[in-house]
Amino acid sequence: MTDPLREEPPPIRGGWVGRQWPLLSVLGIGVLGVVAVVLDHFRTGTLLLSVAVLLAALARAVLPARRVGLLVVRSRPFDLVVLLGLGVSLLVLAIAVPPGGARL
Repeated sequence: MTDPLREEPPPIRGGWVGRQWPLLSVLGIGVLGVVAVVLDHFRTGTLLLSVAVLLAALARAVLPARRVGLLVVRSRPFDLVVLLGLGVSLLVLAIAVPPGGARL
């Protein structure tokens, strides 16, 4: 008879990409946001960056540390406070900046 507490969890399929899909999705959306900002779409880019950070917070909140991979930095509460604070701040910034801004 095997002890269920000593059983290893099943391996994650897909190799490195399968283990790091939360980080890769956050990075992908973040890169799209930076590209949008560089292409002079500040509001859209900032909204995409805030979505990326809030997605990281959601992944950190609902997935176990084994599945979140490199998004784990400190304890779960600390990571959530930092990610939610940054995500909401970026969202407020994207909404508060007036459209059209000054051109140089």
